[in-house]
Amino acid sequence: MDLDVNIGRREWLTKGLKAGAALGLGAMAFGALSDSSIIVPKAMAGIPEGSLDFLATEPCVLTCTATLGPCYYSTVLTRRDITESSAGKIGLPTRLAFRVVDVDTCLPISGATVDIWHTDNNGIYSAPISTFCNGTDPVVQTQRFGRGVQATDANGWAYFDTFYPGWYAGRVTHIHATIRIGTTAIATTQFFFADRVSEFIYRSHPMYSHRPNRDTTNTTDNVIGGNVSRVVPYLMSTRLVNNKFLQAVKTIGIRTTPTACAA
Repeated sequence: MDLDVNIGRREWLTKGLKAGAALGLGAMAFGALSDSSIIVPKAMAGIPEGSLDFLATEPCVLTCTATLGPCYYSTVLTRRDITESSAGKIGLPTRLAFRVVDVDTCLPISGATVDIWHTDNNGIYSAPISTFCNGTDPVVQTQRFGRGVQATDANGWAYFDTFYPGWYAGRVTHIHATIRIGTTAIATTQFFFADRVSEFIYRSHPMYSHRPNRDTTNTTDNVIGGNVSRVVPYLMSTRLVNNKFLQAVKTIGIRTTPTACAA
């Protein structure tokens, strides 16, 4: 049975996930994957294109900045598929959809670039960067999974096909992003997921359940933590589709000059 489950960020925060099955996210959902070696691009073939029908949950507000962090790696990987599945990278197939808008008019901005980077299912970053990000693994340092750049289309959309990020000690699940107009970095920030989304995935999905006990939540994170109201503007709106993949949406409000406010 196909399930289209809307998981709005406010709904997650106020109602929570009392039971996975209540929202169609229980064992039956991830049991549908069955093949634990599933490759992300194969699953992506069934995801619909275009504006996602739960965009209404996304407000048009200024996206403030957050730390770049030590795991950024300058690259010009203009690509939608950032999985590097040929390197064996697997996880819950996830389509990220970012819509960049002018915060003063809420009209889409075309031609802006969205540069993102995130971890694999084990909480490890790719590229030859700080040992904090991936230890001393020479193989991972030659890879570039979880990194890519896309330009926004006429409607302000930029899409990435990837897998749900894993966690690592001291940080909540997050995705880094830098938005540029031309060569000017307008905003560097981070986006997050409702705690109950991550909690369920890490405990229920076969590619994450070997590391179920993350040590940081949105309110205890050292970047966005403190209280729920602080993190809400940076939470992705998510939806599980057909029991097989996740859609995650975020509207990014910017101006044509670099953002000065801090998240």
